[in-house]
Amino acid sequence: MKRVILYLFFAFSISTVSVYAQKGKVTAADSYLTTNDVESAKKAIDAALANEKSNQWPKTYIVAAKVYTALQKAGKDDKGVIKAYDFYKKAIELDAKGNEKGKQKGKYKKDILFALTFFVSEMTNAAIEAFNKEDYETAYKAFEAVLAINDDIAKLEDKEGELPVDTAIVYNCALAAYNAKNWENAEKYFKKTIDLGYGGGDAVLLLNQVYINMNDSVKMGDNLQKGVELYPEDERILTSLIQYYLSSKHNEEALNYLNKAIEKDPENASYYYARGVLYESVDKDKSVENYKKAIEIDPKMFNALFNLGVIYYNRGVEEQNKANEMTNMDEYNKEKKIAEGYWEQALPYLEKALELEPNNLDVLESLKGLYYRFDRMDKYNEIKAKIEAVKNAKQN
Repeated sequence: MKRVILYLFFAFSISTVSVYAQKGKVTAADSYLTTNDVESAKKAIDAALANEKSNQWPKTYIVAAKVYTALQKAGKDDKGVIKAYDFYKKAIELDAKGNEKGKQKGKYKKDILFALTFFVSEMTNAAIEAFNKEDYETAYKAFEAVLAINDDIAKLEDKEGELPVDTAIVYNCALAAYNAKNWENAEKYFKKTIDLGYGGGDAVLLLNQVYINMNDSVKMGDNLQKGVELYPEDERILTSLIQYYLSSKHNEEALNYLNKAIEKDPENASYYYARGVLYESVDKDKSVENYKKAIEIDPKMFNALFNLGVIYYNRGVEEQNKANEMTNMDEYNKEKKIAEGYWEQALPYLEKALELEPNNLDVLESLKGLYYRFDRMDKYNEIKAKIEAVKNAKQN
């Protein structure tokens, strides 16, 4: 019996020595950090992490987090801070569980809380550094980790749901995901940013770009409508919504928002131009009226000049076609004169458009047709030569 007791005591002593030996590596790693010997600290803590005796000890992971944070700061592991957060999460998990007997729960709660309070700035710096290096995926993970760390701190302080959300970090999370082309998470965090009232119209427009990349036109419209409601003075959002309605053929909705936009900003030539485009398919006279207003405000608006010229040109062609059907010479001459009147109205708009874009083939072709109809062969030949030169330049 004495031999058995002695044997059990001896075995227990060996086991205890083994546990303390592995925990000693954790202490050693911590000590190496105080002298900035990060390589020795890493060797010691990696050994502790690999051992089944010490890798169930919360403090092992607290020290491991500190070691890997130091490794990144020393330029020896560019993902050290990201790894460090995983160690803190493991420390929180083990501390909440307690030891193998379920005791000592929360023993390291204060140590973890203290460490995380300082660590959050390390993670923020790592996120910013990764973003500046254009390593957007790492930046996204780091910014998201900052949010998670803040949640962990709130839970450890028993203040879950009470602490304010760091809106700037939420926005940066969205930006990093956006630049990483991580559209799903970019959507998630831009929506959260908008709900938090941060980022203004920029957040709405960036989310719009996310939906463009996702080819989700339904969400695009909903987002822009919400943006107009939140930021009614932001012309960029209103313009984007109008363009969305125009491209999706929701003409009634587009006209409604265009009218509101013009009421707020009656000197914005772009709004009149957009309304002119909208009216082209339903009311050419109103289209002409809006194009003229746009040109009155901005005499160098190429699209309005060209579109107006084309409307008059096409009206002239329609009248000429009518004339060609006439058998009575007087009626023919009457229709032809009407056609020429439209062409005369088209000419100055198209000539002005050509001044603004001298190599635009659409304008050149339209003017060539006009000069031919007016029998101005000198101008016709000049434009014809110009067209050939532009085409040759494009081929070369």
